[in-house]
Parts: sequence; C-alpha cells; structure tokens
Amino acid sequence: MLKYKLLYLFLFLSMMVNQAYSQDSTAMRNEKAQNLSIGIAFDYLKLHTLLTDESEKWEGAINFRILDKVSVIGEYGIATLTPEEAYKNAEYKSEGDYYRIGLDYHFTVVPNNFLFLGLRYGQSSFSENIAYEIGNPIFENETGQLNRENLSATWYEFVLTSEKKVRKIGRKDIPDIISIGLKFRLKSLQEYTNFDDFEVKNIPGYGQTNIKLNPEFNLYIKFRIPVF
Repeated sequence: MLKYKLLYLFLFLSMMVNQAYSQDSTAMRNEKAQNLSIGIAFDYLKLHTLLTDESEKWEGAINFRILDKVSVIGEYGIATLTPEEAYKNAEYKSEGDYYRIGLDYHFTVVPNNFLFLGLRYGQSSFSENIAYEIGNPIFENETGQLNRENLSATWYEFVLTSEKKVRKIGRKDIPDIISIGLKFRLKSLQEYTNFDDFEVKNIPGYGQTNIKLNPEFNLYIKFRIPVF
C-alpha cells in the first residue's frame, strides 16, 4: 500500500508543479526581481509539543535568496524525545540537535502566493538514555540504565512548500516582510548509529528509525530582510 500511496503523491505533486510553472510564466511579470534577500523562519507547529510529555522541539531556519527563483536554505533545531511506546517497561529519552542544508526553487502561483520545491541534506548528533526494568517472578526485578553518547544520523529530504505573504493584519496594511507557510517533507533515512540490543528508536530531526520514508508537516512564520 505504501508504494501506491507514494505513487499517487508524486503524481499529485507533478500536477501541482506543472500548473504552478504555467502560471509562473505569466503572473507577476511587473514585480521587481529580488536578487538577494534573507529570510528567518520559525516552526510554530512544533510549539504544541511543549504542551505534551513526549517531546520538546525547537526549530528555525534561514534562507538566502541568491537569485530571482533560487534560495539557499539552512535549518537548525534541538529536540528532546521521550516516547512512552519506545520500549516496554523502560523509560526512553533521545536528545540532541540537527541541521539541514539545501536549495529551494520558487514558483509564483498567484500574486503573493508561492510554491517552492526543494531538496535537503540532514544530519543529527544526539544521545540516548534507557532506564529499564526486567520482571522476575522469583527474585527482585532487574533494573539498569544505558547511556549512549555521540550518536549520529544522516538523511535526505524532498520538500514541498506553500507560502503566502501577509500584507494586512486585520484591516491595517503592514510592510512586505512577513510570510506564513506550510511545508511538507518526505525524509529518506540513510545512515545512523545502531546497536544489536536496545535499538535506537528516535532521531532528533528525523523521527522513528523504523520508518525509512518518513513524512512530516511544518507550519512556519518567516520574516524577510531585503538586501538589494
């Protein structure tokens, strides 16, 4: 079923790209090209994790629009993951930081609305702590703790972004420096540090290791700083 879902997804994305490209050739011809600008974005979808006991995530990004339709992207985040279902009779925690670098190509869908297609390379450095208890019907339960340091992981991402410029707050016009957007990622895990006993379960920035093609959605707000 997964391969058919991915096939439908890529067909849908191809249709969106074709439509965006055809509209991009005619829309916004009178808009001045922006040769270089800097965007600083914050993922506010991850803020809801602060209200749960399972994870704490913070993520931001900076992009340099080096050409009219091309941006260089750098993203950085930190995360503490404590999923209850990782191991039975054990407390699990994975924490660390991660970064992604890549490129985005811009399409103008309609004025003030944009579609970006991009690729990313991601890398995470993290540690794990597993506090476990093994039941014994005759003697006392066996308890123990594993601490693993200097773990790493790498992955690649295909990224589809929809972004809209915010020109008004309420009825008041504001400067053209703010955008909000929705980002879809499809992550492909490449390499990660693993062990035969007590496998690595979660990677900050990627997610669960048993999902080799991992989808993710992000909501963000971005502030643009024009350079020239």
